[in-house]
Amino acid sequence: MKKHLIGAKLLFLTVSMFFWACAEDEDTVELQPTVEVLSPAYCDTIWFDEPFTFKIRVTDPGKEGLGAVSFDTHHNFNHHTHGSHHPCEMDPKKDAVRPFEEVWIHDLPDDETDYIFEQEITIPSVANENAYHDYGDYHFHIYVTNYQGYQTFTTLDYKLMYREGHPDDPWQ
Repeated sequence: MKKHLIGAKLLFLTVSMFFWACAEDEDTVELQPTVEVLSPAYCDTIWFDEPFTFKIRVTDPGKEGLGAVSFDTHHNFNHHTHGSHHPCEMDPKKDAVRPFEEVWIHDLPDDETDYIFEQEITIPSVANENAYHDYGDYHFHIYVTNYQGYQTFTTLDYKLMYREGHPDDPWQ
């Protein structure tokens, strides 16, 4: 009889934890900030040494305020993915030699629940004094955290290229 009582209690606790975890997941999804990428557009070409505007709209459904945005860029020469995103036409796979990588972190206004974040960025062509960065397929990872600590993530694929006539110009 004791075994049945202990088993029933364990079953009850397990089922209760399952329902509690599911309810918690729903709340988490409802409280995650949202990100809308405004610029650059998916699959755009970004040119080395030329400024472009990185622009996103962030919204806090929890209505308690935004916290921070961080975004990074790295190569996608091997065609890896980071979840669902807008697919782009890719160059053939290749090995990275001198890929460009960078991370940007910025605070967002904690008294805002709907905000346009905008930053002008110039990606340098020079990797070191003897070489240039690799051109080709890259993507941004974009993370937004709200005041409550909930976070959301999205990606943006793009091409990073040299203008015609550059020493590492792929059209030569």
